[in-house]
Amino acid sequence: MNPVQLAVRVLRGDPRTRVSAVLTALGIAVGTALVVLLSTLPNAADARTERSSWQYADRTGAAGTSVSTSDFVRGEQITRVDVAGNPDAPGAPRFPAPGQVLLSPRLAELSGQLPPGDLAERFPGQVVGTITDDYLRYPEQLVAVVGHQPGALDAVEGGSAAYQAAEQDFLLKFLAWVGLVLLAVPSLVLVASASRLTAARRERRLAALRLAGATPGQVVGAVAAETAFAAVAGAALGLLLGWPLRLLVIHVPWGGGTWLAADFTPSLATVAGVGLGVPVLVVAAAVLGLRRVVRAPVGAAMAHRKKAPKAWRLLAIVAAGAFFLFGLATAKDGGNLVVLMASLAGVVLSASVVGPWLTASLGTLFSTLWRRPSTLLAGRRLRDDPKAAYRSASGVVLAVFVGSMALTLLPGFESQSGGGRSFQDSVLYVDVPSAQAQQQRQRITDQLARSGASAVVASATRVTVRTPENSHSALVISCPEAAQVSRMAVGSCAGPPSVRADPSLELSTAGMTVVPTGGYGVSADVPGVPVPAGAPVRPFGGQDPDLVDSVIVDPALVPDVLGSGETTLAVAPASDADRERVRTAMTVAAPGAEINSRELVLGEQRTMLSDLRRVTAIGLVIASVLAGCSAAITAASSVVDRRRTFGALIAAGTPLRVLARALRTEAALPALVATIGAGAGGVAVGFGMLSLFDIEGAISPWVFAPVALGVLVAVLATSASGPMLRRVSAEPFAEE
Repeated sequence: MNPVQLAVRVLRGDPRTRVSAVLTALGIAVGTALVVLLSTLPNAADARTERSSWQYADRTGAAGTSVSTSDFVRGEQITRVDVAGNPDAPGAPRFPAPGQVLLSPRLAELSGQLPPGDLAERFPGQVVGTITDDYLRYPEQLVAVVGHQPGALDAVEGGSAAYQAAEQDFLLKFLAWVGLVLLAVPSLVLVASASRLTAARRERRLAALRLAGATPGQVVGAVAAETAFAAVAGAALGLLLGWPLRLLVIHVPWGGGTWLAADFTPSLATVAGVGLGVPVLVVAAAVLGLRRVVRAPVGAAMAHRKKAPKAWRLLAIVAAGAFFLFGLATAKDGGNLVVLMASLAGVVLSASVVGPWLTASLGTLFSTLWRRPSTLLAGRRLRDDPKAAYRSASGVVLAVFVGSMALTLLPGFESQSGGGRSFQDSVLYVDVPSAQAQQQRQRITDQLARSGASAVVASATRVTVRTPENSHSALVISCPEAAQVSRMAVGSCAGPPSVRADPSLELSTAGMTVVPTGGYGVSADVPGVPVPAGAPVRPFGGQDPDLVDSVIVDPALVPDVLGSGETTLAVAPASDADRERVRTAMTVAAPGAEINSRELVLGEQRTMLSDLRRVTAIGLVIASVLAGCSAAITAASSVVDRRRTFGALIAAGTPLRVLARALRTEAALPALVATIGAGAGGVAVGFGMLSLFDIEGAISPWVFAPVALGVLVAVLATSASGPMLRRVSAEPFAEE
């Protein structure tokens, strides 16, 4: 009889083996579906970037000019592309001619719904078509392409839309690889737990075959064939589940919108690699687990006590930590995440190396110090078979690690929210060359008058204030205008022109000079304009903590600085009702310029934080479900593996409640200690990940929640062993 025939006969004749095969196949299916889905996320991000890259490329050439900027309407972001002439833009739709406009479907719908002054008038010209999904980042994206006369955009600088899109793509890819590493391992734990459901029974059967004369090759072939049935069926089912699963995933928003179904289409290489690789790995793991049966069939048949794990396993944590630090350094230097993800996988896998030693140590401690029957039984179990005992907690440990790391990363990212320029939330502003500031201010004022919108227009020239001791960013703006548009508490504007700053800066006008700035850098070759000696320095009152370093200089003190550098035109709407009309007027008056607001900055941050919270919640739910399932299956298999032991204890008069308490104890003890270590490791890894983004993390009280939840899940999962234990008690002891 060949190995395949033997495996088929075992599956037909042994119900327990069939149950184990079905559970193994289901575990492999879940793991395969998750791995395929997560492996398509980086490709999905690339697909978004590829079809929308034309939106973010500012081009200036003989054929024409295109400028990309971000706009905002009713809490939604608009990507606006202003074109003059016919610039070369590979992968873009056909650009409109001067006086023509292209809109995305969602933006065209909004333009028809909102008052013209709130949105439609921002895109002067005739709408000649819509932009199809093939040119959008996501189906709901708001995009406008506005045609202008040649030369109309020559003096305009592009905005930050390209940077924002690239930042979102990098973060998504980063999270995708982290999720692939962290969720693939719990999936493998689930597969291993299911395959161990009848491990002891299989070992005795194979040992009997070896003692009856079967060669090692025949034994290995029988197990490989038996495992291959479940592995191939599970992998095929997982690949099939991936198709409907992606139809659910495309509705999970990221970066402001959902996805196209084609984004999550796995490549043939991915399908082939996962479809072949997963069964091969599962079969290889099953074959490697036969060492004891092949080498010592008598010991396997008699279930001799296994060797205790050695303390050298603790070195795995040291090695994994060193590798992770190396991966962080590599990622910071070159931006390559491959080594970092490999080191993260090493940290996750190190828990499975150290866990059995920790379990054995706990078993020795409790079996030595405790004499309560249930605790003594649990301690003996942990000491005699620590690998099997730790198996029930391994999935929970990984879930706790994932949760602690996620709850360290999330507050770190949230701590970066806020900020923005020093203008009030309702203020809209645009940066222009100082030489054109007066002309642009007049155009905006005239357009506001034509639109009927009521607003205050102020000018603030960006400068650097230098003193003999230090330098500070500052605005040259009059006190009344600063009181109307800025977040700085300027106080009373009565009195002579002055410099205003927070008292903690201890500024003095002695030796103070003001240097105009261009863009975000100080023009070092431009001589500073001295502040008149004796000019007063007045304190702000009730300053916003974000603006402690801000300085205001009255224009009367440094009139020579107003014609150079960069000036911000800040417009404060009289009411919220005028806000969208004011933005429209500014867009028409300054075509191609980036109209910014603190609200826009905070809105982008809220979108990103919402995305992070969403993917964190989804990841934690998946990890918890996988951990709970693997713990429940392992708890049930531990009863199956010890049918003889439990049968003997029951026959000797041991109450079922004592055995049930012993099962809960042996699940809770390693889970409690291991999850504390996993929680600490997750926090440490989270801090390391935050360092990639130059974020200083802080420990949130919520990082302790996964530890408590992990122990609770481990204990509750042991309830799955209750029915199995009652079934053992009802069976004749002679059966085993």
